[in-house]
Amino acid sequence: MVSLTGMTPVSNAYVGLAVGPCRLVCAVSVFHRPQAREVVPFAVICDDNVEDCPVCLNTFDDTLRRPRTLPCGHTVCSPCIDGLKQQGAVTCPTCRASHAVPEAGQFPIAYAVEGLVRRLRGAGLASLPAEPGKQTAPPVTRPAPKATTGLSRKAQFLLQEQEAKVLAAIRSCQEEQSQLAEYLTTLGGWSSRQQRLQDELQTLVDQSKSAREAVHREESRVEGRQEEVRQKEQQLHAALQSLRTAATRQEAYEVIEDTELLVEKDSQTEGCLGVFPDVHAVTTVTKVAKASRAALQAATAAAAATQAALEAAGTAAAASGDSSLPAAWTEASIADRLQALLAPTLTAEDLHSLTQRARGLVEAGLVFAVHDVKGQTRHARISLEDGSLYLHSLQTQALPNFTATLQMGEVVPAAPPCEVFLDLAWPGSVARRVVVSLPQDTPRSRQFMLLCSGQRGACYANTRLFEVIDEGQPEESVVGGDYQKDNGREVAALLPYLYQVEYWQLGNAGAVWCWRDDHARGAQFNITTGNMQHADDWHNVFGQVVRGLEVVQEAAQHRPITEVTVVQCGVVLSR
Repeated sequence: MVSLTGMTPVSNAYVGLAVGPCRLVCAVSVFHRPQAREVVPFAVICDDNVEDCPVCLNTFDDTLRRPRTLPCGHTVCSPCIDGLKQQGAVTCPTCRASHAVPEAGQFPIAYAVEGLVRRLRGAGLASLPAEPGKQTAPPVTRPAPKATTGLSRKAQFLLQEQEAKVLAAIRSCQEEQSQLAEYLTTLGGWSSRQQRLQDELQTLVDQSKSAREAVHREESRVEGRQEEVRQKEQQLHAALQSLRTAATRQEAYEVIEDTELLVEKDSQTEGCLGVFPDVHAVTTVTKVAKASRAALQAATAAAAATQAALEAAGTAAAASGDSSLPAAWTEASIADRLQALLAPTLTAEDLHSLTQRARGLVEAGLVFAVHDVKGQTRHARISLEDGSLYLHSLQTQALPNFTATLQMGEVVPAAPPCEVFLDLAWPGSVARRVVVSLPQDTPRSRQFMLLCSGQRGACYANTRLFEVIDEGQPEESVVGGDYQKDNGREVAALLPYLYQVEYWQLGNAGAVWCWRDDHARGAQFNITTGNMQHADDWHNVFGQVVRGLEVVQEAAQHRPITEVTVVQCGVVLSR
C-alpha cells in the first residue's frame, strides 16, 4: 500500500503486473483531497512490464529515461514524450488521447512508478503467490537468460521464449533422426537377408544350369549310342541276308566268319542297357529340381514377409503423420529376380517347328506373345489345339510365373494372307471356333486381322452379333463387329482407304463380306449362312469361313441374336 501525504484512501484495488516470466500483484489505492473533495486516481501502467516504457520498451531509470505521467494516466519515458510532441500537444501512444504540453514544457514525473520499479528491482523480480483459489500453470523450464546489455526485460523475455521454441524444434529433429536411424538399421537387416537369399538362389541357378548341361551331355551320348546301334542293326540285317543267300561252300564259310566276328564284337560292347541311365546325372537333376522348388517357396515367402513389414511400417507412418518413412518398397522382390533367372527361353523357330520343348511349354500355357499397345504392354496367350497353334487376342492380364515370351512381330504375320478365328457362344452352348481364311492382303482383310488380334488396341473379343439379314433366305447373313458401342449403330473403320480396292464377288456359304461405301459401319462384318444360285451374288468379299460354318448357321437361328457373343478371337499361326 502506497500512501501520499495529505490524501486519504477511498478504496483499494489489486493490479496484476507481469514482469518477465513472473507475475506481480501490486496494491493500488485511490485517494482524494479532503479540502476539494476531489477524487484523484493514482496512475499506474497496467502493461506486461511496468518498468519498461511502452513506446521504446527500454527500462525506466532516474536519469535519462525518467517515467512521466500523462493526464490520461499512462506513463512514457522522457525521450519518447519529447519525440511525441507535435504543435504543442502529445498524443498518448496507448489510448490515443491528445494532451496539451504544460507551460513548464514537461509532464510531471511518475514518482510512484519510479519507487515501485526500484522496489521491484530490489526484490529481484520475485513472483508473488497467486490469489487464493486460482489455478496456476505448471512451471515451465526455460534456459538461463544470457547476460545482455541494452535490452529491456520484455525484449529479453521474447528472446528467451523464441529460444525455447528453437530448442523444442531441435529436440524434434533429434527424435526423428533417431527413428530414421532405427528404421535404416531395420532396412539394412532386410537387405542383408535378401542379399544372402539372392546369393543362395544364384548358386542354385548355377547348379541348375550345370544339371541341365549334364542332361544335354547325356542326351548327346544316348543319341550317339542310338546311331551306333542303328548301324550295327543294319550290319546284322545285312549279315542275315548274306547267310540266307549264300550259294557256294566258299561263300558260306566267308559269310559265317564275318558274321561270327560281328556277333563277337557286339558281345564285347556294353549293350543298350548299359548306356543309361547315368545315376549321377539323374541324381543331380532330381536334387536340383527339389531344391529349386523349395527355394522358390522360400523366396516367395521371404518376399511376402518383407512386403508385409514394409506396408505395416508405411501404415504406421501414415497414421502418425510421419512422412519421412517410406509407405512401400519399390525395389523388385527376390522372387521376381528368380523368375527372371529361371524363365525359359524360346525362339520363334522353336515355336513354328514345334519342338518337343516348345510343345511342352505351349501345352502348359506358358508361352505368350508380347506387344506394346499405346504405351501399355499387353500379352497374347498361344495355345495348341487340334495340332494347330492359335494366338489369342491381346489382354492386360498378369503373366504366370516362369513364362516364355516372344515379340508379337516374331510370330504373327504383318499382313494377310493368313487365317483368323472367332469363338462364338450363347446361353446354353459352349464356345465353338470359326476359322476364317483371309487369302489376300487388302485393307479390309488387314483390318479384320488387326481387330482379331487387338494389335491396335480395339478388338472383336467380347462383342456381340446384333443382326440377321435376309432371315431364312439363301442370302441370309449374320452381322457383327461393333467394337465401339456393341449395338451396331456406329462402327468406325480402323484403317483408311477401305473402299479404294476392288474386292471379289462370291456366292458360296461362309463368305465374309462388308457393306460398300458405308463409312459409319466400316469395321462391321457379315458372314453368309447359305449358297446363292449365282457365284457373284455377294460383293466386297474379303474372307471365307474354312472351319466352323455350322457354328455360324446355328448362331443365326438363336434368338435373340444379340446373345451370341464373340468370347475370344485371334490369329492362326502358320507352321
